[in-house]
Amino acid sequence: MESNAFLRRFKVLFPFAGLVLVALVAVTIAMTTLGNTQGDATNAPSGSPAASPTIASPAPSASASPTASPVATVSLPPTMPVILTIYKGAHDPDRIWFVVWRYPQFRVGSTPLASAMNQDIVDEVTTRIQAFEDGPAAVQQLPGKTNNLTGTFTVNMLSPDLASLTLKWVDDTSPAHPSTTIETLNYALNSGQRIDFDQIFLDTQAAVAIISQQSKAQLRKSLGKDYNPTVVDDGAAAVADNFDNWALTPAGLKVTFAEFQVGAYTDGMPSVLIPWSSLKSVMRPDGPAARLAGFPTPT
Repeated sequence: MESNAFLRRFKVLFPFAGLVLVALVAVTIAMTTLGNTQGDATNAPSGSPAASPTIASPAPSASASPTASPVATVSLPPTMPVILTIYKGAHDPDRIWFVVWRYPQFRVGSTPLASAMNQDIVDEVTTRIQAFEDGPAAVQQLPGKTNNLTGTFTVNMLSPDLASLTLKWVDDTSPAHPSTTIETLNYALNSGQRIDFDQIFLDTQAAVAIISQQSKAQLRKSLGKDYNPTVVDDGAAAVADNFDNWALTPAGLKVTFAEFQVGAYTDGMPSVLIPWSSLKSVMRPDGPAARLAGFPTPT
């Protein structure tokens, strides 16, 4: 069993460096509608741009604390924002490595601060690809083997005021087996900024304790014969870093564990869903996720 510290280091593949994109292909744009759990690929309308629009730099995040500074917000339309799916690819001249990725973008105009969030997503995707190119990608593990990195995404939640996305990366560089990592991005659409854990909870340590307790109980059931109490007690201990990959959903806070964190490689990346009712007592009644737990919407 590999340690949690190793797994967390593995999630950030290698130091940040520049990316040389030799081939860029923007193929398909898709719309994600209310209730979808992932982007569905459909052809872009004739004459529609397949590439991302010009994107402005996002506003800096405000620090989250019991007396956090106000964050500039905008009025939101009652209509659902639109998520577009952008496809691109890149390879090196010798074809030692190849990257293909599918990533989300908000359609500009469907929500007021789409450009800021789009730039934030592009920055995350670019960082991951740059790390791959300048790290494992350049080392050919076996003669004739191409090192492939494949990026996809899913939509955990999409509403007029909230969006939760999961970026997923599969790296097959190792001859042993592919490695999968994810990153969750949760946005408050009225500020265009990512939502931090302590913006949701008044008492983050108490929230982590609840998540830990319920995660262990759920994993006991979902892992079945693979359940190892020593491994689960460590990987789901009440430490904030164990629950980095959290996502907003209408039903509760979804937490996904890294490979090997709470089980064997064959167990993949197990997830748990902590109902909002279990977390309401430690949540901010005026936080960005408050309405999901049944708090009154401010007038």
